[in-house]
Amino acid sequence: MSFSSSAARLRLSSLPSARLRLGRFLNTSSSSSATITPLYPHSPQYTYSLGLSYASKSSPPFLQPGEKPKPYGFLNKDTDLGRWVGNMMDLEAGRGELSSSSAGGWSEGVREEVRRWGAGEDFFAIERAKGDLHIALSDGVGGWGDRVDPSLFSQSLCYHYALSARSLAAQSTESVDPQDVLRKGYKAVLGDKAVSAGGGTLVGMRLDEEGGGRFVNLGDSGYAIIRNDQVKYISKPQTHFFNCPVQLSKVPSSMRQMGIIHDSPDSADVESHELEIGDMVVLFTDGLSDNLPVQHLPLLSSALTRVLDSPNNTHLSPAERDAERARLFADMLVGYGRMAMARTGEEDGGKGWKTPFEIEAKKMMPQWGWKGGKIDDITVITAVVAEKD
Repeated sequence: MSFSSSAARLRLSSLPSARLRLGRFLNTSSSSSATITPLYPHSPQYTYSLGLSYASKSSPPFLQPGEKPKPYGFLNKDTDLGRWVGNMMDLEAGRGELSSSSAGGWSEGVREEVRRWGAGEDFFAIERAKGDLHIALSDGVGGWGDRVDPSLFSQSLCYHYALSARSLAAQSTESVDPQDVLRKGYKAVLGDKAVSAGGGTLVGMRLDEEGGGRFVNLGDSGYAIIRNDQVKYISKPQTHFFNCPVQLSKVPSSMRQMGIIHDSPDSADVESHELEIGDMVVLFTDGLSDNLPVQHLPLLSSALTRVLDSPNNTHLSPAERDAERARLFADMLVGYGRMAMARTGEEDGGKGWKTPFEIEAKKMMPQWGWKGGKIDDITVITAVVAEKD
C-alpha cells in the first residue's frame, strides 16, 4: 500500500498568509489514499488519506556536540521483524522540517534523513486486513534504557500487532476489535525471544468500510478527531502517577520481585466513533501531547485550511486536497511539537504559553521547577476521511 508523505516544504510561519502554492503533487509527491472496500454493496465506500511524520529525540537540533545517529531496534537485522521494520521506515514520511524555500513533496533526501535519525523509541504499524485499515503507535518506556534498548519492545509490539490484525481478520467474518488485536500482539511479544525485556504504551485504531472508527488506547499516547477545524474528541492519557504511564511490559524472571509495572491489555480504554466525511483522525505519541497545548490544534488545522483554500491551490482535486491535508498536518504537528520542546518557559518574560508537561509538572512535582518543553521522540499519523467517487 502506498503512503502519503508529510515531507512538503512549508514554513509554519507562512501558513496564516495562505499565499504559498502547494504545487501539483499528483506526480511529484507520495500523496495517496487507502481505499476501503465496503462489506455491503449499498454502503458508502470510504477512502482514508494517510500522513506520517516522526522524529527521534536524538536528532537535530537536540544533539550534543559530536553525537551520532543511534541504531534503534531491529532495523537492518536480517529477520522477518527486521525486514518489517525496514518496510515501515520505507514509507514516505516527514520529520517536521517545514520550509517555504521549495515546492512541497517528498524527496530522496528526506528519505535519507528519516532513515538516518529514525523514530527513536517510538514505532508504528499500518496493516490492511480484509476491508479494514489497522494503524497503531507504540512508545517504548525509556525507564528500561539502562538495561535494554526500549525500541525493541515498541517495534516488536507494533510488528505483532500488525500480524495479529491480519491473522484475526483471516479467521473472522466480521471486523476485528483492536483490543483483541492488542491482546494477541502482546502475547506474541511475551513469546518473542528477540525481546528479552522492556515495556511500552500503545494506541491503535481500526477504520472500517462504512466510516466507523474503533480505538484502543493504553498509556499516554493518544488520538484526536478533528471536525471542521475543531477538536471533536481527544483521548485521555492513562497514568499511574505523574510521568508514569499505564504500560505493557515484558519482565524477565530475574526481575519479577522488583515491583516493575506491568499492566494488561484489559486496562486499555476502548471506544467507537462514527466518522464523517472531512474528519481527520490524529494518532500521536506523548512527544506531541506533552508539548502541544490542545487549544493549539484548531489554530493549526484552521491555518492549513486557509492554505488549501488559497486561489493558488484550486487546481487540487478533492482526493489530492485530502492527501495533502493528511501529510502536511502530520508534519506540522511534528514540527510544532519539536518547536515546543525547545521552549524554555521564559518566553515573553515568562508570560508566554506553557507546555502541558510544564503545567502538569508544576502541579504534581513543583520541586522539579520544570520550565518549557520536554525533549522526546515524537510520532504522528493522520487519516482524512472521504467518500470514494
